[in-house]
Parts: sequence; structure tokens; C-alpha cells
Amino acid sequence: MIPASTFQPVDTATQSTLIWPDGSLSLQRRGAMIRDLTLRTEDGSIVRPLHTAPWVGTPEADGLTGLMQGLSGEWPCVPFGVAHDGLPAEWTAPSGWEDPFAHGYGAHHDWDIAVTPDSIEAQIDYPADHPIQSLRRRLTPSKHGITIELWVQPRRDCRLPIGLHPVFSLSSKPQSTEVIVHRANQVWSHPQVSSDDPTPARDNARSASLETIQSFHSSPLDFSRLPRLEQSETRLLALGCDGRVTLRDRGSGIQRHLDFDPEQFPFVMLWVSNQGRAAAPWSRRHLALGVEPVRAAFDLGTATSAQANPLSATGQDTTFDLRADQPFYTRYAISVSSGAAGPVDSR
Repeated sequence: MIPASTFQPVDTATQSTLIWPDGSLSLQRRGAMIRDLTLRTEDGSIVRPLHTAPWVGTPEADGLTGLMQGLSGEWPCVPFGVAHDGLPAEWTAPSGWEDPFAHGYGAHHDWDIAVTPDSIEAQIDYPADHPIQSLRRRLTPSKHGITIELWVQPRRDCRLPIGLHPVFSLSSKPQSTEVIVHRANQVWSHPQVSSDDPTPARDNARSASLETIQSFHSSPLDFSRLPRLEQSETRLLALGCDGRVTLRDRGSGIQRHLDFDPEQFPFVMLWVSNQGRAAAPWSRRHLALGVEPVRAAFDLGTATSAQANPLSATGQDTTFDLRADQPFYTRYAISVSSGAAGPVDSR
């Protein structure tokens, strides 16, 4: 079972807030998503590193359900992804179990939240027929950042993809943010092209770096500086990351960091949401970067991740082997630093 805690849910309709000398955050019940994270760098600069979808907290959100109603900040995905139709043969799985909710039941439902002077905790019980029994997470202030812990209690033995889903804000100024996936040695593009997600990146391609993503034309694309000029929606997967991703503002030098365990999460999926989705509520206004440490075959769902696939052929598992009597635990962090207005060492 998940280790016991002094968890006492608070009576709140939507979210709870934690404030400390160098920052603050709110945690909403829907998906236990982070809202309104504010951090202070070592030189006193105030940074709001994470994104909130433009419809959240407006009357428009009242007509939405699940994850979309509160799309904000960061949340765990257990399991990660959703089944896709029409994939290339090497990515197509025989029929198998799938969570009916994209990115898992927990992303679409309300959690119980407890606040202490030092942390915020949240937990949720999954349906009785689900292979996962419950999730719990704890967010604790750290120096210039927050530390996030996640416990996953399996109900039965299972193989599932799991991912972490921070979504970082982007300035509207083109190419103002430099993206550094430290020590990444290859970047794969999503195996499926969709008219709903128009992208200049060639599908099912492999590139050496974010600076040299294969396109449908002769010239490579640079996804290391965002946002891009065109309206697009691109999903990429970086291999070889050492457990740190940095976003650097090319004007101020301020850096936003995500640190995680690369042994647990060998891939980083990048969701470059560059105002490409036309359908409501996206309405070509959603500008953000998902930086998602995963053990998964892209976001293609449980069946594809659990079978042999091109990513697992690299020697890295694309699911966790979970056991009913062994909770899964991970710890990761989001932080900021003043940095410098120069290049960041990505080696």
C-alpha cells in the first residue's frame, strides 16, 4: 500500500493554495493540476513558469469536462496516452486494455486535497475495475522551486505507460525561448500526421537534434527556439536525456528547469502547442510547451506501449512492470534560476 500519511482533505470546491517566502502555488482538484505557480530566482526576479489554458476559469470552461475543463500547469498521467487509430504497422498494437480517459482516470477527475504549513498533498481512488487502485502526490517548496512526489498503488500486476506532464508557458515573441534537453542524442517525430494537429515536421522520422528536425521539404526545422512562426501542433520524443530539461529566455537569461529520474523515464515527449489547433476551445490561441518525461511509446496508449514497438527495440522499456504489493514512487522538481544571457551547456 501507499505509505500512510496524515492526510486530512480540506473542504474546497476547486483548489487550495500554499504560500512560502519565495513562492506560491495553487493545486486544483481536477487532475490535481498545479495552478498559478510563482517562483523567485536568486536575484529576486519573479517567474511564473507554467501554463494555464486561456479558457480555464472563464464561462467557456463550464461547457467542458474532464481534463479540458481545467488544463493547467502539471499533473501525473497514469496511464500515459490514449489509443490511436490509423498508425503505421510497426506502431499498431493488437487489441488490448486501454484506460477510457486520455492520460488516465486521474487526469479527468477531482482529487482530495490536504494542505499543511509545508506542503500540499492530493490523492484519488481509481474505479474498482481499474488495474490502479490509487494515486497520491505531494508538492513541497524547495529553494527557488518545488519538489513533487508521486506514489502509484497498483490494484493488480500490470504493465502500464506512465508520464509526468508539466506544461510550460511560452512568450508570444517568436523564438524567444531556447529549449535544451540535456544530453539528448536523438529526436523522433510522432508516427501519425493529423489534420487536427498540423505540423511542418515529417511524421515517423528520426533526427539528430531539436535543431535538425526532418521536414516535408529539403530544409530541416529548428524546434530548439520557440515559439515558431507558423501555427502548428507538433509532438516530438527526445532520447538520451540525462534527467534535466531547461527553458531559457533568450532576452533575460532566466531559466526554468525540470529535473527527473532518467532511469525511470528514459524519454521526454515535447508537445509544441504553437496555436495550431483550430477546434474549440483551442481556437488557434493555445501557446505552450509540454515537457513530458515518459516511459511510453509516445502518447499512443497502453496496448502499443505494452507490445514490441520501435522505441522498445532501442532497448528501453515503454511500460512499467507494476506489482500489486509494490507501490511505484518517483520524485521530480521544477525550479527557476537567473541564468545569463548566453548559451546553456547541454552536454
